[in-house]
Amino acid sequence: MYVIEEDGEPRATATVLPMEAFVDGEPAAMGGIAAVNAHPAYRRRGYAGRLMRAAIDGMRERGMTLSMLHPFAHAFYRAYGWELATEAIKYELSPTEIPTSAEQRRVRAYDPTGGDLSRMAGLFDGWAASRSCSVGRPEGRWLQHLARKNQEAAVYEGEGGTIEGYLLYKQSEGSGDPPNTLDVSELVAATPAAREALVSFMGAYDPRMYTVTLSTPRGEPLHPYLPDSYVKARLEPEFMLRLVDVEGALGLLRRTGNEPIVLEVSDDAVPENSGSYTLADGGVTRGAQAEARVALDVRRLAQLYAGYLPAGQLARYGLIEPGSPEALEVLDAWFPTNDPYVSEPDHF
Repeated sequence: MYVIEEDGEPRATATVLPMEAFVDGEPAAMGGIAAVNAHPAYRRRGYAGRLMRAAIDGMRERGMTLSMLHPFAHAFYRAYGWELATEAIKYELSPTEIPTSAEQRRVRAYDPTGGDLSRMAGLFDGWAASRSCSVGRPEGRWLQHLARKNQEAAVYEGEGGTIEGYLLYKQSEGSGDPPNTLDVSELVAATPAAREALVSFMGAYDPRMYTVTLSTPRGEPLHPYLPDSYVKARLEPEFMLRLVDVEGALGLLRRTGNEPIVLEVSDDAVPENSGSYTLADGGVTRGAQAEARVALDVRRLAQLYAGYLPAGQLARYGLIEPGSPEALEVLDAWFPTNDPYVSEPDHF
């Protein structure tokens, strides 16, 4: 925790959680920013800037090359180098809008005394590793999540008795119409049959009593596969990403077969990050050692790094400056769009 004091009294605080985020299928050290607070009487005195700079310095010292946060205001954190990098599709459905399937017979309640947790964790790790910015979930956080009030889970068993998918959800009572909510926080399926069955599980609830809410990555929409795709859904911006140590973050990339490129990075919040970096098959080096060049801000680099926005789109909006059309093509090859997503159980 970082605290700014004045006259022996705390004026502003921030917490950096030691976490991991997936980069090219491998976990990397990431600092999760949480609980940023400043006393209302002491705002607009520069405390926030000092606090965020202290947090960045601390993360750099601890080898955390990346940092993520769920902002209360995007503009506030953008000033310190974070940028929007993930979004989710939020659904609000009636069970009548969800198809049912005979495969649902293979869905059962989670058994905390058996081997369900290890198999669920394995499925999650494989699913999360394919999405940039997904947060690693150690066993302790699994247990913590499953122990929360009203938390439930269901699993799908395939023909051989192996768990091929699972659902994390809560049932909550309300006073609306319908009065109750089935809030699905995570659906992971390794096979089409598992997905079909778990979706059917959601559709089996009484439509007079339940509304179903569900979040999905933008690359895994649900509505195209519903009988009627005209349902209530919205796209919601979520987590922001910062490259705390640009050289270290670029060094995490496991991408080969591309032409070398020079990234001319500017970082107004962390001057140590500003400068030229050459990306090549051999890794990243400081300095300009290639013909293709692109000038960009650290915030846009974060969006490229996450695979959130394509290079061509950023160039069309004038947010990056490629030295040539060929340089833009090389940049696009280095940073293809991905499906960045932080699952609801991992929100912090």
